[in-house]
Amino acid sequence: MRITGFVIETPDTAAAQDAWRRLGTTDRDVRFTPGEGGLVAVVLGVEDVTATARLLQRRGLVGDAGGFDVGGLEWRLAPFVPGAGDTTDLALDHVVVHTGDAERAAADHGARLGLDLRLDRRLEEHGFRGLFFRCGDAVVEIAASTKGADGPDRFGGLAWRTGDLDESRARLVAEGLDVSEVRPGRKPGTRVATVRERTLGTPTLLIEQG
Repeated sequence: MRITGFVIETPDTAAAQDAWRRLGTTDRDVRFTPGEGGLVAVVLGVEDVTATARLLQRRGLVGDAGGFDVGGLEWRLAPFVPGAGDTTDLALDHVVVHTGDAERAAADHGARLGLDLRLDRRLEEHGFRGLFFRCGDAVVEIAASTKGADGPDRFGGLAWRTGDLDESRARLVAEGLDVSEVRPGRKPGTRVATVRERTLGTPTLLIEQG
């Protein structure tokens, strides 16, 4: 199981496509549909769509390959076709999901969806709890407040890995995108910058590993 793509709702498909073109080539498929929802679905590539859909249904998830409800968010299944290994500007590092119920989210994404929980991290000084699930070569980060917060789950954005953050930032600024200054990341040894471009349809982070 591997994250292979995303679906973004946008009121202006042409503007969204142009923003993603300027962001650069990525190692995931991004598709657009009319609407106002931003990031509305994650696509999982699997070897056997029919068998995986049956398994998820037996585990208690509602839906089918066209869309399973996981904490109120949509996760789709598609056949996994290995890529040719082409070099891209950016590689997916992680997907963020915000939740008001960390224990329920842990069960949904781990026991039901079948992702591999690698780390349960609490930063009490920041009021943050993060559950980090491995999904193929990327991570799904479930972010929750340790002080308690109500509300449905929501996708919180995408983080893309780059080998040279300074070069990537300079390239995006030259393309006319609004990019923050580089700053230390929350994970020790990382550096990050935020791409503040609303037409991308989802919060977007660039990250350089130490």
